[in-house]
Amino acid sequence: MEMIEIKKLRKGNCIVYKDRPYRVKSIGSKVIGTHSHSVTKVELEGLLEKSRESITKSSHDKVEDIEMVRRRGQYIAPSGENVIQVMSMDTYDVFDAEVLPEIMPEITDGCSLTYIEFRGRRIVTEIRK
Repeated sequence: MEMIEIKKLRKGNCIVYKDRPYRVKSIGSKVIGTHSHSVTKVELEGLLEKSRESITKSSHDKVEDIEMVRRRGQYIAPSGENVIQVMSMDTYDVFDAEVLPEIMPEITDGCSLTYIEFRGRRIVTEIRK
């Protein structure tokens, strides 16, 4: 688990907050008090669900940094409730991947999709058109 200071975050970085992956949408700093202490407000967007979060922390506090790996795949067959078989377009391996509930109705035979790897899970995040 790699940690990064809040002040070193940049727009587009991915972090873990409340055990979920988020992408940093915006960052703002504010100096408070007579001794020039600063706090940083970070706006986050969920990668697995389209939620938004806002956190305010000292600029020296740390959060868990993750490298989000996005890959292309192709739908092969259903494998369970909100689980499908996907073939990686890089290695041609076939594996089970979770599907976000709002995407499941859009999946058709042979469609191209994007999935992420997060903490040993593979999750389909979008359908490629």
